[in-house]
Amino acid sequence: MILEKLKIEKIAMGGMGIGFYMGKAIFVANTAIGDLVDAEIYINKKDHAFAKALQFSERGEGVIDAPCEAFKAEEPCGGCDWLMLDYPTQLRYKKMLLQELFKEHLTVFNGIEQSELKKHYRNKVFMPVGKDGYGIYARYSHSIVRHEQCQNHPPVFDEIAKQVMELCNKANVEAYDEVNHSGCLRHIGIRCNGDLSEILLILVCRTARLPFSQTIVRGICAKFPQIIGIIQNINREKTNVILGAEEKTLFGRNYLSDTLANISYEINYRSFWQINLGTTQKILCAMRAKMKPHFKVIDAYCGIGSLGLSLATEISELIGIDEVPEAVSDARRNAENNGFDNANFICGKFEQQFGILLSSFNADCIILDPPRSGVQESALWSIREAQIPLVLYLSCSPMSLARDLKILMHDNSYKLCSLSGFDMFPNTWHIETLAVLERT
Repeated sequence: MILEKLKIEKIAMGGMGIGFYMGKAIFVANTAIGDLVDAEIYINKKDHAFAKALQFSERGEGVIDAPCEAFKAEEPCGGCDWLMLDYPTQLRYKKMLLQELFKEHLTVFNGIEQSELKKHYRNKVFMPVGKDGYGIYARYSHSIVRHEQCQNHPPVFDEIAKQVMELCNKANVEAYDEVNHSGCLRHIGIRCNGDLSEILLILVCRTARLPFSQTIVRGICAKFPQIIGIIQNINREKTNVILGAEEKTLFGRNYLSDTLANISYEINYRSFWQINLGTTQKILCAMRAKMKPHFKVIDAYCGIGSLGLSLATEISELIGIDEVPEAVSDARRNAENNGFDNANFICGKFEQQFGILLSSFNADCIILDPPRSGVQESALWSIREAQIPLVLYLSCSPMSLARDLKILMHDNSYKLCSLSGFDMFPNTWHIETLAVLERT
């Protein structure tokens, strides 16, 4: 079914535009408020539908020509949602989304902090490889959309990926076939530090055998001397999870060094590290303003300690918790390398370790930086019962945050003091949100 001249009136969480037809909400990707679009419905539900934009008779305010052919493809790349919008319009839409979701908290909403870099801001990417080359998956799909140069990660990443593909083709390294679970090279992963002086290359393979691996290594390192480590990660499973349990270091080391808030970090290729360091600096500034010298702080989901250690000079004691052993090892080493004797780290699931920790550690503040799914409900109730005076909740999913705030604020146990958005991911709808709660 084709709808002619559907007017886009709103933006939804997920970045799609919303038009209305006969009382039904029609979600259309890559559209802007004010667009008049001919759209073809491909999923039709009782009260809503999803449609694909066919052509536009009018474009809304802030629409520009997207500087990427992969974004304009018949099946667009899923790496960007709003590459067709100028940056002020992207920020305006993100502010609208948060205002709509948290409309009962507008008195404490501080708006959106912009990203210093509007493009090439990502310090990590894992690009899937298929028979036609490498690229990025289409939205809600495992169809690989090839691109020449992504607008979100540094140009050198694509130069490295092209060289990898050229050398692998010469070595007859087969691309992974997801349907038949055959072939070798599954993903090309690249991570860099802030000034691009150190780059890690990760080759995710289905098998341990990588033909002519040392020839590939020599070819890559000769052209890109800033590469300080090449790791072959082996993932033998038929799964959507990118990294496997096995690994080989083909060259150099499996970690890179970076600096954040004047603290040096060693980051294992598996460890979590914020994608956009300029925006992370702004978040840390907001967190640091809430610290006091006597504070004892729990850093839940601490990763390599990037948030907690950046606050360690402002507080009395820090304990971090993370379930990834490599991340905890990095965190301990980072604390030692920077001379922090007031920081300790525990390996395990936060939800399991938190109750044990409370018996011996009287926390003044807890930092929550959970995965997109948010914090387990049982842990939220435990935080309430522990009556920790200050909660700093940093979320990459506004919907999970809204759900979790309702539990923390149930019966007025906590009050929301401030809510701030930070643009960690330009050209996408994604928003990093910091909520500051105090015990009543």
